[in-house]
Amino acid sequence: MTSEVLDEQLSDAVFRAVQDGVYPEEETIVSAELPSSAFDSLLELLEQARVEVKTSIRELSKLSAPDIDGWVSQARQLRTDIDASQYLAQEVVSLANKGHELQSQAKDASSKVDLLKGEVIFNEALSSTLQQVHDLRHTLDTAQNAAIQDNSPDAIALLKKADRELSELHGCENTRLAGLVRGKVADLHKLVADTLTQQWNTLVHIDSDTSTISFHRKSNDYPSIDIDTVVAALSALGLLRGKILLLRKAFDNVILTPRLQIKSDGTRASWTIHEDDIRISGTSSDSSTDTLLSDMNIMIDYISRKLPPSIAIPFSEVLLPGLTARLVAGPLSSSVPADLDGIAAFKKTLSRVSGFAESLRAHGLQGRNNLTKWIDEAPQVWLKRRSELSLHSIRQLLVGGLGNPRTVERVETQVVTRDDNIFVDPSNNEDWSAGWSDEDGEAKRHKTATTRRVNDDGHEGVDEEDEEGASAWGLEEDADHNSTEHLGEGAGAEEDDGEAWGWGEDNEEEKAPRSSHTHSPKRSRQKTNGTNATEAPAKRQVTLKENYTITALPEQILEIIIQAVSDGEALLRTDPTNNPVAPAAEGLFALPGLLLSMYRASAPSFYAHNMSGNMYLYNDSLYMADQLRLFVTHRAERTSNADRVGSFIVEPDISALELFGKRAYGKEMESQRTILGDLLDGAQGFTNCTEHPFAQECDLAISSTVDRFREVYKRWKPVLSHSALLQSTGSLLSTVIKKIIVDIEDMSDISEPESQRLTSFCNRIAALEDLFLPEQLTELDEQAEQPIPRTAVYTPQWLKFQYLTNILESSLVDIKYLWIEGELSLEFKAEEVVDLIEALFADSEHRRRAISEIRRSGKGI
Repeated sequence: MTSEVLDEQLSDAVFRAVQDGVYPEEETIVSAELPSSAFDSLLELLEQARVEVKTSIRELSKLSAPDIDGWVSQARQLRTDIDASQYLAQEVVSLANKGHELQSQAKDASSKVDLLKGEVIFNEALSSTLQQVHDLRHTLDTAQNAAIQDNSPDAIALLKKADRELSELHGCENTRLAGLVRGKVADLHKLVADTLTQQWNTLVHIDSDTSTISFHRKSNDYPSIDIDTVVAALSALGLLRGKILLLRKAFDNVILTPRLQIKSDGTRASWTIHEDDIRISGTSSDSSTDTLLSDMNIMIDYISRKLPPSIAIPFSEVLLPGLTARLVAGPLSSSVPADLDGIAAFKKTLSRVSGFAESLRAHGLQGRNNLTKWIDEAPQVWLKRRSELSLHSIRQLLVGGLGNPRTVERVETQVVTRDDNIFVDPSNNEDWSAGWSDEDGEAKRHKTATTRRVNDDGHEGVDEEDEEGASAWGLEEDADHNSTEHLGEGAGAEEDDGEAWGWGEDNEEEKAPRSSHTHSPKRSRQKTNGTNATEAPAKRQVTLKENYTITALPEQILEIIIQAVSDGEALLRTDPTNNPVAPAAEGLFALPGLLLSMYRASAPSFYAHNMSGNMYLYNDSLYMADQLRLFVTHRAERTSNADRVGSFIVEPDISALELFGKRAYGKEMESQRTILGDLLDGAQGFTNCTEHPFAQECDLAISSTVDRFREVYKRWKPVLSHSALLQSTGSLLSTVIKKIIVDIEDMSDISEPESQRLTSFCNRIAALEDLFLPEQLTELDEQAEQPIPRTAVYTPQWLKFQYLTNILESSLVDIKYLWIEGELSLEFKAEEVVDLIEALFADSEHRRRAISEIRRSGKGI
């Protein structure tokens, strides 16, 4: 294929692609390059196509020429219409502008008309206001002239009119004119008020220098004015209340206070009334309530005569309620007697007060409500006075100190049988009733306090001649042994002390009394026919006695309580119509409980000043409880009105008093236990007790504990009964030995020097048993070489402590013998003994064999 042919084909393919968008299908043409030589052919094709297009356009234009001419004609007509519309729009705008100008002119004319109308209204209002101001000025001038002429009523009326006219000046409230007018009105008010004050002062004259107050109906300085006119004027101005309050204050300071106050020399001021004057004229030694009430009646009559009701009534409303309240709180309260001896005079005082209240009612004055209420509440007033004085007496007794202690005897009666071990001579069982005291004879020779508690507290009585140690308090009895064990338990709890001493919250009478001999085995004897039978036990009363120490307070407090009950019984026997305080009898029966509550609330802080204060408090509380029970019993037996007499003091009050005393005991015991425990803590569990410096610390701890224990014993010995002393110190000793036992048992390894050291410590503690000797020797003590200490009776685990000392210094054979043949198993558990053996002895065949035998024995607690 020649190049010319190829250029034509390429030119034709490009032209068709441009004109029709058709591409060639031949591969040679598609892949061929477009040379420059093909451009000429391509330009020719394009020129030819352009000429054809022009020709086609001309032919089309010739066909559409008529339509185009129509369009041009319509466009020209449209232009003409647009020009006409613009002209019309300009005409409309011109007319609108002329309308706005006319509206503005009309608005200006309307504003001028409104302004003229406002001016007319303002001129009319101004004219009216000026006329009102002119009238107001005339009113004020007239009021001023009336005030200058002392015509207060007309001046006040005109001022009220001026106030009304001033309030009608609407729209001028904040103007200078209104301010000037208000200032003028205020000045006139002040002028009138000053004039009335001068007139009031001339009619009600107060002279503090001479202590004189004068009430006048007329005044020489103002002949045309009387007190009624001044009062009406002051009331109209609202000044009367202030004047009456000032008068009350002056009357109180000048007249009443000097009359009511008692001077240091015991005298009171006296007053005199002469015509229009009442003045303090001197002093009087008569400070009786009757004279005071008589003076009050005279004063009331003077006020009613000299002052019009318009003053007297409001004056009494502010003066008399305070006056009567002061009379009730002061002189009348002081006139209330503290006992029944002054009831006759008190009855007269009530009559006088009733007369004074009736005088106030007759004069139409206020203030009698306080007096009538005091009269109606006379029984309560007397009872309150009596209660206050009784409570004050209790406080004064406590403030005065505990006084001189004194020894009292406690007597307790028990019913025993022949089978009881109490007071039995072991060498002679047949003479079982020997040594019993005559209960009736002893009761007559001693003033005693009989108790219903049997061996439950620290004051159980005991006759020292009746074998105190071996059988009197149950050394051989399981029940009492358990009871003493409770004393040593719970060193940190006050409730444990309560359980040990029977200090439960419940009434002790509801509990079965525990006797030290109730568990004694019955004795049997051989009948003549050879059969064995239990002999019916013979019964007899035995009287146990013991001494303990109380302060001077219980007797004094009991005297106050008994006197209150006696007065209550006396009031029950009187006729209520003749005795104004008879209804207070029931209140007097409630007074002992209140006094005991006062004692319980205040006593601890005052008893605390004494080293043995809590123990004194314990003794005093139980002594008063016993005496009160005895008093109630005797009163109920002696009077026919037992139900009323018995209601004066209820068992909860006595039980609360007992519980209060026992809590004081428990508090003291807890305090001493804490101190002893702290001292023993210095030994640090006796660890390394043979090495320096621990040896010195252990020795100091034991010495301090022993010294403290003996000091406490010495302090309590003059206070507590012997049995209570032994029980309390036994409980403390139990705390000490229990801690020592626990500390030693906790030691895993005890060398021979440590064992010897521990033994010496235990022996020093064991030496305290010399404090538990009986006061009097029994036959059993006389047979022995020396008195037998009662330590085991009052100190739980004492025997265990003794056995522990033996274990520390015994050989393995001795310990095994004590366990199997002796009584070591009664105090120790098998594992406790095993632990001690393992700590004391090195491991060996002998130790293993001994431990095995102890475990196989089946003994131990």
